[in-house]
Amino acid sequence: MMSTNMSIWSKVDKTDTRFTKKAKVNGQDITSLSGTAMAMKATELFGPVGIGWGWRIVEERFDEGHEIFIGEGDKRACIGREIGHTVKIALWFMQDGQRGEIEQYGCTRYQYKTTYGMTTDGEAPKKSLTDAIKKSLSMLGFSADVFLGLFDDDAYVTQLKEEEAIVNADDKDAEILRQKQERVDWLNSAVETLSKALTTRELKLLHAKYTREADRRKETAFIARIARAFEERKAFLENAKETAA
Repeated sequence: MMSTNMSIWSKVDKTDTRFTKKAKVNGQDITSLSGTAMAMKATELFGPVGIGWGWRIVEERFDEGHEIFIGEGDKRACIGREIGHTVKIALWFMQDGQRGEIEQYGCTRYQYKTTYGMTTDGEAPKKSLTDAIKKSLSMLGFSADVFLGLFDDDAYVTQLKEEEAIVNADDKDAEILRQKQERVDWLNSAVETLSKALTTRELKLLHAKYTREADRRKETAFIARIARAFEERKAFLENAKETAA
């Protein structure tokens, strides 16, 4: 029996892939979550905003950052400072007749320098609030798979998409059969390609590639079939080499 401590977490930890996208922040590749999608899931679990869950602003401020300079040497001049917007919220929710509350911060760049000069983001307060709400919900387990880094694993995302396709399909049995056939077609293609390798080196590279892919797909039986195809082609190439000699 699952602990009641994880009752909320287990209901909201998986993220609908339709509401994610890849983004680059400060040079890092991340999975960006839709704030509206997270709010929709919170509403589904707790009820409408303002009745089943909501938030209040605890603190809001603009913070000065480091100085911004233009020019070089003696002509170097300070034209201002970067400014960031910060908001602190208390997010509350109702569950089984009990009220819970979480405090979190949201931060957004407000004034900063770009390659085209200084710019100001007029939507910084809205973005900071969305950031704070998403961080608060994450403390309850919302989209935990993203925050735990599981979306960095292509196999996990592929599996999620397959599960979503089955749930959303009009004919679920047909979708299950389609996915099964798709996996079988991939295996047949891999085995056929291995059987046509012209050199031992090419064969080894293909074997490593397909084994990694099968492992990523968590297809244990496929790994065994690929290994058998590898050994069969390896034996053929070695025999052909001995015959030629």
